[in-house]
Amino acid sequence: MTQRERKAARPFGLARELLAWYDVHRRRLPWREAPSPYKTLVSEFMLQQTTVATVLPYFERFLCRFPTLAALARAPESAVLAAWSGLGYYTRARNLHRAAIVSLRDHDGDLPHEESALRRLPGVGPYTAAAIAAIAFDEHAFAVDGNSARVIARIAAIRNDIRSPAVRQRIKTRGEVEVPTARAGDFMQAVMELGALVCTPKNPSCTQCPIRPSCGAYRAGLTASIPRVAPKPARRVVHVACVALQDPATSKPRFAVVRRDDNELLGGTWSLPEAVITPGQSREAIAHRAAALVGLTADKLEPIGVVRQIFTHRDVTAFVFRGNLKANRRASSNKLRWVFPDQLSQIAISSFAKKTLRLVAETPSTTHDRRTNKLRTNKQRLTPRARIVDSTTAPRST
Repeated sequence: MTQRERKAARPFGLARELLAWYDVHRRRLPWREAPSPYKTLVSEFMLQQTTVATVLPYFERFLCRFPTLAALARAPESAVLAAWSGLGYYTRARNLHRAAIVSLRDHDGDLPHEESALRRLPGVGPYTAAAIAAIAFDEHAFAVDGNSARVIARIAAIRNDIRSPAVRQRIKTRGEVEVPTARAGDFMQAVMELGALVCTPKNPSCTQCPIRPSCGAYRAGLTASIPRVAPKPARRVVHVACVALQDPATSKPRFAVVRRDDNELLGGTWSLPEAVITPGQSREAIAHRAAALVGLTADKLEPIGVVRQIFTHRDVTAFVFRGNLKANRRASSNKLRWVFPDQLSQIAISSFAKKTLRLVAETPSTTHDRRTNKLRTNKQRLTPRARIVDSTTAPRST
C-alpha cells in the first residue's frame, strides 16, 4: 500500500480501544507465552484452516519435538509428518519444514522480517507473510483471514462478497490504515481475537465490542448480513475401497500400509491400500485392485464397515475390507510397510487412516458358515461404526 493510498483511506481510529480490550480479554495461548518468531511461524502454519482448540495439543508436542527453527530444518521430513499426524492438510507440514530449511540456508538461521521476503518462503502466502511480519516483528502489516476480514467488513460496512480478491484487497488496505506505529503485532492479534470472541459470524456480541461506535454495520443494523459470503461449491463425493491385508506369517496382526504420493490428498502420510470406486464397479473387486496396485494379492476379502470423512473439497466414503495376504506374494517397496498396531505412532498417519485402522482392529473377524457357504459377520458390532464423520475444515483462530 502506497503512502498516497493510506492518506486517501480515512482511519477509524480503532487501535486505542481495541488494544485496551485485548490487554484484558486475550486468551492465554502457548505461542503468546514467551513469544518468538519461530513459535509464530509454527502456530500460523498450524492455524491455517484449523481451530485453535484442535491446534493446542499438537503445537506443544511439536515444539517439544522440534524446539528451534534449526532443529526443525535438520529433521527428516518423515519425522515432521509423524509429529503432524492427525492435524490434517499435510502440505502445510512439508512446507513448514521447507521454510525452516530455506531460512537456515538463506537467512543465517533466522526468519526474514519483511512481508515481501517472507512471501518467498515455501508455503507462505499473503496472509501468513503479513501475520508473521506483524506478530513476530512488529512490522506495519495487516493479515486478512476470516476473523480480520469479518471485523473490517463490518466496521467499513462492506457489503460485497469477502471472498472476492478485489474485496480482500480493499479489506487489507483498510486494515493497514488502522495499524498503529507501536504494537503492530498486538493490534493484529487483537483484531483476530475480536473476530474469534466477539465479532463472530453469527450472533455477534455487539454490546461487548470495544469499537462498536465505529462500526458501520452496527449503526445500519446490518451485522447479520455483513459480511456477505458467496456459497461454496458443493464438495465432490468420492467412494473408495480400502483393504487391510494381514500378514499370516506373523503371530501378531500385522498390516500393510502404503505411503500416499506428495501431490495427492493426505500426501506423504501412510494409509491402507485404497482405490477409487466408480459407478457400476464391485466394491470387493476394487479392494482386490487396491492391493494389486501395490504388488499384493489377497485371499478372500470380507467387508467390515464404512468410514466417512469430510475434507475441504471432498466428501470421502471408504468401504473397508479385510483379508489375509497370500503367503507367496509378500511384496515390499519404499512405499509399502508392514506395521504392528503399536508402531503406528512412529509414522505419519492421518485421522482418516486412523479411523480405518481402528475399524479393522475393533471389528471381530467373520467366520465361515459351512451350511450356507457364506461368511457370517457380527452386524451388531459394525452398526455403531457404520458412519464415522470428522470434518477437518474450520476457520483460523476460533
